[in-house]
Amino acid sequence: MTDSGRTPAPTGTAVPAERRMEIAFTAFRELHERRWGAYAYLHTGDADAAADITEAAFERLCVQWPHALRQPCADSYAWSLLKEHVAGWLARHRRGTALATAAFHRAAHAAGPDRAQRFRLLESRIALYAAIARLPERQCDALVLHLVIGYSMGQVADLLGVDRAAVRSLVGHAKRKVSAALSALEVQHSGRGK
Repeated sequence: MTDSGRTPAPTGTAVPAERRMEIAFTAFRELHERRWGAYAYLHTGDADAAADITEAAFERLCVQWPHALRQPCADSYAWSLLKEHVAGWLARHRRGTALATAAFHRAAHAAGPDRAQRFRLLESRIALYAAIARLPERQCDALVLHLVIGYSMGQVADLLGVDRAAVRSLVGHAKRKVSAALSALEVQHSGRGK
């Protein structure tokens, strides 16, 4: 008997459908839980809230897992649940995304040889994350999921429910917009120094 009270299927026999779904959900959760927590943290700026949001999203997904598996893309369906939970938390707390704040925390904890270098890193990261936060939602998600959180282009495509070419386009447009915003900010700062 296993911990769940079920007798495991003998070797060479088919695993019951319910057990296969349980295994698939567990694998899905193990693959995404840390990254979903990072995404929730980037938007809330609150580690406890991020953990609660991630847990609530997975609890809801667990209940809806059979339905999720019947969707054209289970990853995209699951992702929409996390997004709903993040958006709901932000709305209940009357907050916008905390991307710039998250940049502050990441840079503040970065190791650096001197205070001036850490301050420059902090300033550049805050500007970068603020520029990312101003992107249209799909571009912001694609860029954050790929470059900040570390999903592959294929994984981002699955989460967003689009093909890889669309993700490459979203990320490319996002990078150009962020680069333009940072360049404009740099010109603005250099103009003040004169």
